[in-house]
This record gives sequence, C-alpha cells and structure tokens, in this order.
Amino acid sequence: MKVIESMKRSRAEQPVMVAQTELRAGALRLPGLLMQCLTHMAPAAALLFTIQFTTSQAGLAAPVAYLIAFPIVLVLGVCLMQLARCLPSAGGYYTYISRSVNPQVGFLAAWLYFLYDPVVAAFILAYLGSVIEHALKAGYGVIFPWWAFLLAAGSLVGWVTYRGVRVSAKSMVVLGVAGVTIALVLSLWGFFMPGPGGISFSPFNPARATSRNGLGLAVIFSIFAFNGWECGAPLAEESENPRQNLPRAILISILVMGVCLVFGSWGLLVGWGTEKLPDLINSAENPTFVLARRYWGGGWVIVLLALLNSIIATSIAANNAATRVWFGMARSGSLPRVLAKVHPRFKTPTNAVWLQIVLTFVVGLGLGWLIGPDQLFVFMGTVLTFALILIFSTANLGVFLYYFRQRREEFNILLHAVFPLVGTLAVLVVAYTSLTPWPAPPVAYAPWVVAIWLVLGILVLIAMRLTGHKGWATTAGNAVEERAETEEEAEQRSALL
Repeated sequence: MKVIESMKRSRAEQPVMVAQTELRAGALRLPGLLMQCLTHMAPAAALLFTIQFTTSQAGLAAPVAYLIAFPIVLVLGVCLMQLARCLPSAGGYYTYISRSVNPQVGFLAAWLYFLYDPVVAAFILAYLGSVIEHALKAGYGVIFPWWAFLLAAGSLVGWVTYRGVRVSAKSMVVLGVAGVTIALVLSLWGFFMPGPGGISFSPFNPARATSRNGLGLAVIFSIFAFNGWECGAPLAEESENPRQNLPRAILISILVMGVCLVFGSWGLLVGWGTEKLPDLINSAENPTFVLARRYWGGGWVIVLLALLNSIIATSIAANNAATRVWFGMARSGSLPRVLAKVHPRFKTPTNAVWLQIVLTFVVGLGLGWLIGPDQLFVFMGTVLTFALILIFSTANLGVFLYYFRQRREEFNILLHAVFPLVGTLAVLVVAYTSLTPWPAPPVAYAPWVVAIWLVLGILVLIAMRLTGHKGWATTAGNAVEERAETEEEAEQRSALL
C-alpha cells in the first residue's frame, strides 16, 4: 500500500507540461485527445458505412480485409508515434516531414493532406444526408433532401469548431460513445440471431474472397475506414503532456478500432446470413438498417441515430485537425498569414475555421450534385486513401532520416528502420494489388486525381520560389517548446475541464 501511495504521490507531483502556443494550451487531457482520434476514426460509421462496399469487393472474406488493414495501420501508427513524441506542433505531418526530410517535401505532404481532413466533413455529411433521405422516404414517406442536411449539419459542426477545442472534445465524447455502443450492439446481435449459414468462421478465410484484386480494393477501403488515428497530431499544442499523451492516444485508438471493425464486420455478415451475401451487396437500402428492422422492428431508428452521432463527431474531429494544419502552415508563412489569426476568447484559428466551413459547403454541394452523394463517398474515400499512402510513406522515410541523422543516440533498428520499411512496403503492395487490373469508375479516377493534385502542388512550389517566397522553409519544421504549467493555470484549467 505504501508503494502504491508513493507512486500516486510521485505522479501528482510531476509538473504538467504544456505547449508555448497562441492556441489554448493544455485544453485536452489524454481522454479528450483519445476521443479526438477515435471519433475521427468513427468506429460506428466506418463499420456501418463500409461493410456493403467491402463485401462487394471481397465477398465473404470482408472481415479479412479489415484484418489485413489492422496490422498495416498499427505499424504506420507506431512510426508516427516516433515523430509525435519529439515534434509537437499544430502542423502535424507538415512539420514532421519538413523537419525530417525537407521543407518542400513537407509542403507537398500537406498539399496532399488537403485531400483528406479538409474535405472529410463535406463528403461524409453529404453521404449521411443521402442515407437519411432514402431511409425517411422508405420508412415514413418523408422527403428531406441530402443537401439540406449538409447545410444544417455543416453549420453545427462549424459552430462547434469555432467555439474551441474544449466544446469540441465534450461533443465528441457524447456523440462518439453513443454511436459506437449502438453499432457494436447491432453487430453482436448477429451472433444471437444469425441468418442463413449460421455462425461461421469462413469469413476469415482469404480463399473465400471474390478475387485478389477485389480483396486489394477492400483492404484499401479498410485502411480508409481506419483513418483518423493520426488526426490527434495537429492538436498537440492544445494537449497536456503532448509528447507522452499523443503517442498513447494514437496507439490506443488503433487497437480499439481494429477490434471493432474485425469483430463487428464478422457479426454483421453472420447476422445477415453468410449464404445470402448477394442480397447484402445489392441492397438498395443500407443493409445495417435492414438488419436493425429485422432485429428491433421500429427501433431500427436508433441505428440511424448512431450514424448521425458518429458522423457529426467525425466531422468535428476532422475540422479540428484541418484548421490546426491551416494555422500551422500559415504561422510558418507557407499559407497566407491571415489564417494564423487566433480568436482572443476561444483561442481557435478563426479565419482557418471560416475557410473550413466554406470548403465543406463548396465541396459537399458541388461534388454531391455533380456525381451524387453516394458515389462521392466511395470516390473521395479512395482518393484520400491513395493520398495518405504517399503521406505515410514519406513520413516513414522521415522517421528513419530524423533518428539516423538528428537523434543517432536514440536510433533503434526495429522502430526506426524495420517498421518504417515494412509499413511503406505494405501500403504500396496493397495499392498495386488494388489497381491490377485497373478498377472500374469512379474508383478508377482516384489515382489520377491524386497525381494531378500533386503536380499542381509542385507548380505552386515553383511559383513560390520564382516569386522569392522562400522564407517559410526555414520555420516549416519548427516544433513548439514546452513549459511546466503553473499552479494557477492548473486550477483554472481544471475548473473549465
């Protein structure tokens, strides 16, 4: 007992380290930072939204796709942890890669990142709006257009982001936990009420996949389902003890998500019936709604609420991450400095928030009307995954270079060489497998969109160089310094938290 009390006293006496930043330093403790990662990953939405597409590509082996994606993402997460524990910054990958590889490469990584968090809220809110529109029309004959939902939900998400990370964190906890609980209950219900085929382990047999190419595409989309574990990085400056808590949040979120997706997908397939998968693939209505009606009758609406909770929370998390990257880049000078303006009361990058709100509506409404919100979800999910493969691979190179050149005394052959190499090879092999043979549209266009966007980023860099705008490169890789929190600050923060 004395030893335990001594350990508790020792932990209590350790000073809380916070970043020296214009943002609200120390606003997030480990649970809040963990929820930022988990709600961005959106276990409920990832499971309920992707199971139909994953099954259409991998067939009965859909859980295998999630199972393959799990260790790949885990290795990538361990690599990111190596940079996160040394370089806390709102810039995230922009700062990490600028510092470890090259500022110009860091800018291009951030340029590719613009295909990720800045547009996540746009396409997932548009897609959820479409799901709600079809569900209300089929169930109650009520017509509520998807674009109206996008406008309403996008405004709510923008307001929460504007008010500050504390409001965001509390919202994410409530919405995220509710969504995950309902989704897992629905998934596990299948083991108690299995469909035709009963409880079977055949979904874990890779040989039951429809094709190697189909399984590859399913893994690519499963990596997209995992995305979000890295979004805690841009909130490092607003976290307490960021060098310790951010790596922990990354690791825990990946482990939780892996368990949810692997076992949740298995439960959904068993519940639907492993002998009736063509009906799941071809279902005009989201198959999870069909399952919920079978199990709970009119109570199926709670699954719709789970999706609503999960998507709103994800959108908040994505907006938090995107606006902090805008802020970090503007602070270094690679984006207009007006985006680095911070609200005096809420301590949020206000102009970056307004830019993010406008972008959500422009992308969501524009592409939603152009190709349809359903196709937009699959298309953008594939686009951002290919973009992230390039970002992850470059960051993995950065891990090796940073520790080999700048922290040689800490260099670990497993963590700083083997893991980065294995993670990079894994995502590249999966990407190659998913593209041979070349997939059908709209997925077929995704690699071209990423390639064209990357070329545009290179042209922007050339233009910046030709116009003499080069000073930003000297500060792009700067991380923030930390300081011990004073007792007065700790009391004030505890009262607010």
